[in-house]
Amino acid sequence: MDAHAIPSWKTKFTELADGVFAYTQATGGFCIGNAGYITDGDEAIAIDALFSPKMTRAFQDAAKKTKGGPVRRLINTHHHVDHTLGNALFPKATVIAQTKARDHIIRNGFPRERLLGLAPWFKKDLKKDIAVRPPDVTFDDHLTLYSGKRRLELSHPGSAHTVDDVLVLLPEDRILFAGDVCFFYVTPLAFEGNIAGWVNALKLVEGLEVDTIVPGHGPIGGKEQVAELRAYFDVITQEAWKRFESGMDEAAAAADIAIGPFARWGEAERLVPNVHRLYAQFRGDPEGPIDVVRAFAGMAEFSVRE
Repeated sequence: MDAHAIPSWKTKFTELADGVFAYTQATGGFCIGNAGYITDGDEAIAIDALFSPKMTRAFQDAAKKTKGGPVRRLINTHHHVDHTLGNALFPKATVIAQTKARDHIIRNGFPRERLLGLAPWFKKDLKKDIAVRPPDVTFDDHLTLYSGKRRLELSHPGSAHTVDDVLVLLPEDRILFAGDVCFFYVTPLAFEGNIAGWVNALKLVEGLEVDTIVPGHGPIGGKEQVAELRAYFDVITQEAWKRFESGMDEAAAAADIAIGPFARWGEAERLVPNVHRLYAQFRGDPEGPIDVVRAFAGMAEFSVRE
C-alpha cells in the first residue's frame, strides 16, 4: 500500500452504469456513510437510508435530479443507525434487510443521547422525534431482486462488520454495493461483528467478478482497496495476538501497537475497539460482548503510532 496515496473525496452522486448511482459522503467518518440508487426509469431501489434527516434528504434530492422515479424498495445493508435511521423518510418503499437486522433495529431504537455522547456535533440534526422504521421484508442468506431487466443479488456473507451484513451485487454491471463490509481509507469499526468472519467476507468479495465497489464508508474503489482493508486486519490481528499472549490487557495492547501506513486512514483511533473485539476472538467468543464503554473511551486517549 502506498502510504502517501490517501485520497480525499467529496459528497457526490456518481453514475456508475446506466441507471446505477453511488452517493458518497465526504470524510466517511463516524455516521457519515454512503448509499446507492438504482432505477429502471419508472421506479427505483435505494441502498441504505443514511443517518440524519439532513443527510437522507440530501441523498433524495440528488436522486430526484436523475428523474429516475420514486424509491419503491429500500435495502438496508445492516442494522446500524448510520445506514437505517433514514428509513422512515422513504414511506412508500418496502424496506428489505437480512433477518437479524429487523430485531436489532427494533431493539436499538433511536439511541439519541448515546449518539450525541459520541458525536455531539450532530445535535442540531438529531431531533427527538425521528421515527424508527424496521424492515418489512427479510431474508436469511440470499435474495434476488430486479429493477426492470437488471438483476440484483443480495447475499449475507456471514458475520463480519455485524451479524446481519448484506452485499448487493449487480452481476451484469460488475458493480458491488458492499455496505460496511468495506471501508476504504477509513478505519473499520469492529465493536460488533466478528473480525475473523470479516476477513472471510473480504476474501469472498475479492473472489467476485466485479470491477467497481461502493463501500459503506469512503470513496468508490475496487479490489485493491479490499486487499488493503484485509491487510489492515491481518496486521492488527497478528500484533494484538502477540500482546494477548504476553498478558497485556486491551488498552495496553492498543497503545503499544504500531499500525504503519494505516495510521493515515481516517479515525485510526478505532484500533482500540478493534483490539477489544480481537481479544474476544482470542478468548474463543468472537461475537461475544466487549466493554464498549471502555473501548470507546479509550479512543479519546489513543495516540496513533505508525
